Amino acid sequence: MSTIAAWLPVGNFPKVVLFVSVLAVYNSIQCFIPAMRLTHRIYARKPKEATALAARLMGLWTLTSAAIRIYTAYNMNDPACYNLCMLTYMLVTFSFTTEIFIHKTAPLSSPGVWPALLIATASLTYMVVYRDFYLGPEAIAAAFSHTDL
Repeated sequence: MSTIAAWLPVGNFPKVVLFVSVLAVYNSIQCFIPAMRLTHRIYARKPKEATALAARLMGLWTLTSAAIRIYTAYNMNDPACYNLCMLTYMLVTFSFTTEIFIHKTAPLSSPGVWPALLIATASLTYMVVYRDFYLGPEAIAAAFSHTDL
């Protein structure tokens, strides 16, 4: 087994969650570096509302979501992790949907909007459909059966 593979979570979906989390960490860094900020392009309909403060808050939110998802990628059979991860996808969907349709600050074509909605919706759908696979009685028993705690 290669050294990289040893660090990856087991299963395909946990790897996807980890990959999305790494992208989110990168996006968080962008929010804190003025020359890299995309918030004015994401919220192109009202760019004056995309202040440096808003960018930093978005960066913290994104980093928090990434941390939850990274932890979940390695603990997919933990109901609390699983539910928190689902919540992060629900919140990003809610956030961007309201910015598009209610606040009218972000067009769907903005960079970061449609990819975020696509990833969040697909991930949330997957997590709902395969919930029993990860959180069923057998999965939870197997996840917590090791004695090296």
